[in-house]
Amino acid sequence: MNENDKNNIPQINASVSVLSASTLLRYRDRILNGPILKTMTWLAWPIVIANLVNISYNLIDTFWLGKLGKESLSAPVVCWPLIMLFYSIGMGFSSAGISLISQYVGAGESELANKSASHLYGFMAMLAAGLSLLGYLTTPTILALIGVPPDVLPLAVEYIKVIFMGIPIAFVGFAFIAILNSLGDTRTPTILGIISSLANLVLDPILIFGYFGLPALGVVGAAVATVISRALLSVIGIVLLAKRWMGIRIIVRELIPQKWWLSKVFRIGAPLALQQSANALGFTIMTGIVSKFGSVVISAYGVGIRIIDLLQAFSMGFMNATAIMVGQNIGAEYYDRAKKIAIRSLTLMATLMAIGTLLIYLLRTHLIAAFINDPRVIEEGVRFLMIFLPSIPFFGMFFISGGIARGSGHTKAFTIISLIRLWALRIGLSYLLGIALNYGPTGIWAAMSVSNIAAGIMATAWVSRGTWLRRVIEVPTSLGATHHR
Repeated sequence: MNENDKNNIPQINASVSVLSASTLLRYRDRILNGPILKTMTWLAWPIVIANLVNISYNLIDTFWLGKLGKESLSAPVVCWPLIMLFYSIGMGFSSAGISLISQYVGAGESELANKSASHLYGFMAMLAAGLSLLGYLTTPTILALIGVPPDVLPLAVEYIKVIFMGIPIAFVGFAFIAILNSLGDTRTPTILGIISSLANLVLDPILIFGYFGLPALGVVGAAVATVISRALLSVIGIVLLAKRWMGIRIIVRELIPQKWWLSKVFRIGAPLALQQSANALGFTIMTGIVSKFGSVVISAYGVGIRIIDLLQAFSMGFMNATAIMVGQNIGAEYYDRAKKIAIRSLTLMATLMAIGTLLIYLLRTHLIAAFINDPRVIEEGVRFLMIFLPSIPFFGMFFISGGIARGSGHTKAFTIISLIRLWALRIGLSYLLGIALNYGPTGIWAAMSVSNIAAGIMATAWVSRGTWLRRVIEVPTSLGATHHR
């Protein structure tokens, strides 16, 4: 520990604060000492369900807005890349919260875990306020500049303004989920996510079409329903943490982040925010490249990505479970166990993704046909899957490496690999093979596959080096002897 790090240790009671014998301790003990694969699956499956539930927000909006016409249906579609660009910043910094809180919990430092959780809430609220105002003022102009059709633009502007007014609500929800995941509680956020999704399901038609005497808000109604449903999760989260849910609480006087904490959260979170924001922008550019080849290729790409998203829900669940386990074990300085967790998680994900790949391969034509009955789209969609499928196990390993980066707090290397994957390999090769060398859509599908394979290999090589096997937190020296496993 260098001199600056010593100065960054917050002043707390000289005696070591030991986590109480509570649900928090029970989860912590299981994460630090339980069977690795069993514990990982136990943590992951609620997150998988939560990811599948999150997909429903867009599907529900698409279903109801489609009844108003193609202009209303198109409004959220053209807005979503911009919304994700801003959301990505909040997601990146909330992931930094997982690194810090999980390591403090692993170290047995309840007071510092509470401080960090409180700082995260305050920081996310302040960050959201700034981004909300920025987005509200600038995104209407950006939508016009990127060429949104005149018949869609007014509806898109109305939609995105409401969503940006609700960004503080969304970011507080990100903080709540990050805090509970850090403790090993992946079930409560899933239950609240399902409640939120059900609320959106009910509110959408009421607000869009104006049932029960309410005015028909159209596209704005879909945005309002989304904000209200997300608010349910955020408000319930605040109430639960105020009541010391899972042994952790939000301390009002700690809502203003201290300098030592800000330094750490920017060091960890800024690369992740950059990575996720660059991803949101990069995938918008990818859509533009694909669009050059017409509606058949666009449809094949869209359907293929939806099928792959089902596997991605599983990989994201195990990614977050890995982050929780790695974070708490590194916090406890159980470095050997943290390395075993990483290896087994990579192996498990590669195996699961290989099984998923085989299933998609066997059902490829039927899966594409379930979305659309155009023979040309089905043919191109099958071609896309045949080229892309071999890369899926590597894609899963790339995701797990991201979980290791988040849990350990060492995020720079993974961010660099992620940027290479998307901007150099996927976008660069897609343009080179698909357009410059005139291989068309087949060149784009090949570039996508190569980008996943290369990123999976690079990320796994980084994990194998073990440079992430050290804590990013500091605890009082009175903590005593550390343990290694």
